[in-house]
Amino acid sequence: MSFKDIQFPPMISYNAIGGPSFNTDVVIKASGGEARNQNWSYERLTYEVSHAARREADWRALQAFFRIVAGRAHSFRFKDWTDYQASASEGKFITIDATHAYLAKRYTYGAETRDRKITKPVSGQVTFTGGSGLSLDYATGILTHATIPTAWAGQFDVHARFDTDEMRAQTKSKSGTELIVGWESIPIVEVRD
Repeated sequence: MSFKDIQFPPMISYNAIGGPSFNTDVVIKASGGEARNQNWSYERLTYEVSHAARREADWRALQAFFRIVAGRAHSFRFKDWTDYQASASEGKFITIDATHAYLAKRYTYGAETRDRKITKPVSGQVTFTGGSGLSLDYATGILTHATIPTAWAGQFDVHARFDTDEMRAQTKSKSGTELIVGWESIPIVEVRD
């Protein structure tokens, strides 16, 4: 459906397990050799968040968020605490046309590099080196420019959605008048633009 420009509660995403995943077919030949077919050119991020046992105030925030995005219906921002910022040496651009470009983060290992398109920069957390006539759309990651900068640096979120339409809450205990509530396994997947 639509993108809601709200962030999954960061105090809950802090302990998420996940990262990039690929889709590759591996066929074992009669000789014992193998052939591989990479089905996706770019990775897709997947996460498993455990909201094991939280105070009622934290639980209420998660419950309200889930209801507002209607399970899998709407996408949102998700902070991947293991990869949420780019330095000026990593901040690159993917050209769209003469006056537009996507932000990208460059990953380098030895002589190899890979650029990841960043579609959800965090408002007020991005700076540019050089360039002129700059305007950044924080909902798409598209930079409009008269002259393209040489680099960017800052924070970004992942465009994500729940991978379930069912909330599986469990009351863990009661502390005085406050409930301790958990949701053991919250699947979240990246929405690639």
